[in-house]
Amino acid sequence: MVNAQLEDEFNRMKDIMNDVDRETEMGVFTLHFFDAEDGSPIENATVTILNIGDFQTDMAGMVTFPMVDDNTYTFKFSKQGYITVTTRFEVVAGDIFNNRFTMSKLLDIGQVRVVLDWGSNPSDLDIHLEKVGAYHISYHDKRVADDRSAVLDRDDMDGHGPETITITDLDENATYNCFVNDYTNRNNTTSQKLAKSKARITIYTDNSLYKSFEVNKNMGGGTRWDVFQIKNGEIIDLNRIAN
Repeated sequence: MVNAQLEDEFNRMKDIMNDVDRETEMGVFTLHFFDAEDGSPIENATVTILNIGDFQTDMAGMVTFPMVDDNTYTFKFSKQGYITVTTRFEVVAGDIFNNRFTMSKLLDIGQVRVVLDWGSNPSDLDIHLEKVGAYHISYHDKRVADDRSAVLDRDDMDGHGPETITITDLDENATYNCFVNDYTNRNNTTSQKLAKSKARITIYTDNSLYKSFEVNKNMGGGTRWDVFQIKNGEIIDLNRIAN
């Protein structure tokens, strides 16, 4: 098992270095786009990067554009059947800090979709959704609520994500807790891998990107990231690492 994990980690790092080498050689940057429900690449989407240009995603869900200076850049993603999203990416030390984005198909009224993305390390982060007094959804608990009002759409165990939970029927009189566990380092409660994982939680509702949360490398050690709470229909920011 240990050798297999080391081999997986080596292959992930090799892929990352190959991407960086290819981008550097060609003088380009790339952005990658994936579907929230099944993790597949999104082809033929339009990506408009402010002051840079318009691009179409290829079969790998990727757009390529000339390298730009360190800064924060705004872009818009659009494709029929998907929620149109305006968000940003950051170029730091001549590289894009996080170039992977997971997009949601259109949702029915009242639905909430929560998406977890992260980097290549740790390999296994788990998203959890707890409806207090009712159910607890995650890969290791229950994947579908008894009343089918929430479901784990996708689990990922080899880095990057996405992991996705959809609340199909939000109970506005209930309390929900959303958090992320570092399953890879679950036996090391002081590990800082989670804080350095580039993890991002995105909330989609009302057919828009409602809010994003990003873990911070300065949050310190711990294997549980408390992201947000929904109480009486209101989303409350937590965004803290603990155990």
